[in-house]
Amino acid sequence: MIALATLALLSTAPTPLPAAARDYVRDVLRVETYQSAQADLNGDKKPEILVYATGRETCGSGGCNLYILSPEGRSYQVVLRASVTQLPVRRLASVTRGWRDIGVFVSGGGAEPHEARLRFNGKRYPGNPSMAPTSGDPPGEVLIGDTP
Repeated sequence: MIALATLALLSTAPTPLPAAARDYVRDVLRVETYQSAQADLNGDKKPEILVYATGRETCGSGGCNLYILSPEGRSYQVVLRASVTQLPVRRLASVTRGWRDIGVFVSGGGAEPHEARLRFNGKRYPGNPSMAPTSGDPPGEVLIGDTP
């Protein structure tokens, strides 16, 4: 019989990325070290892949690169390629043009620390979170937290 504590750990463990997504991250994005999550952002019942790159080549004083990949046939379309993002990454309850808004933390470079709200524009999310409006701390869920 599985103990309740073990069951709780199993339910919060990240789901491994599909092989095609791992290959895309490695071969197309050229990212080796990252944290990831899967979440349906557009209501099509297919999870998008969130990739928070954590290597020295993808991080700077303002944060790291964040990618969101949307399934497209047997491959993926990049709908977010953002720099200077910091954890946590949240899927907000609000929706813009059929896609859930994303919250990412922004600080450094003279910016007042805050959570930025990234809104889908019909094709993609904005690439510079420091230029996005403050989220105002709406309801949402953490997809990628401060610890791997």
